[in-house]
Amino acid sequence: MKDIEMNPQEHVVAVVEPTLDGETTINLARQVLDRGGRATVVVLLTRETLNEIAGFAEAEHMTFPDAREVYRERLAESYSDVFGGETTNTIFTENLRANRLVFDIAATDGATSVAMPQRLVAKRGWKTSVVRSQIPVLIAPPAAA
Repeated sequence: MKDIEMNPQEHVVAVVEPTLDGETTINLARQVLDRGGRATVVVLLTRETLNEIAGFAEAEHMTFPDAREVYRERLAESYSDVFGGETTNTIFTENLRANRLVFDIAATDGATSVAMPQRLVAKRGWKTSVVRSQIPVLIAPPAAA
């Protein structure tokens, strides 16, 4: 009987900061999907993003939670468009320990790599998570101007 070599399906966990260079990690996720793999998108709602949502809420006379929900829905729709309607899992977090969340998701969901913006690697907590990661980490450069 022949041994069958099992190749795990490629699965990237792409970390996105929507107000800063989000497209670079989204492009990496798109490439994985194009090769038949899977993608999980973890969207970091940073202070800058939350400030933009607050401004939107005020301008539209909405509560902050309602504006945040509209923002999430629109962002998820835009990612769906980028991914051509292919199924991806999108997770939003405002958590200060988002680095742990990202690497926990990667470990428990069978990710084969984590893609993250270069800027995060220098941040406390993220740097440690990258160094300790058992999963390859792809560092995405800033988007070209």
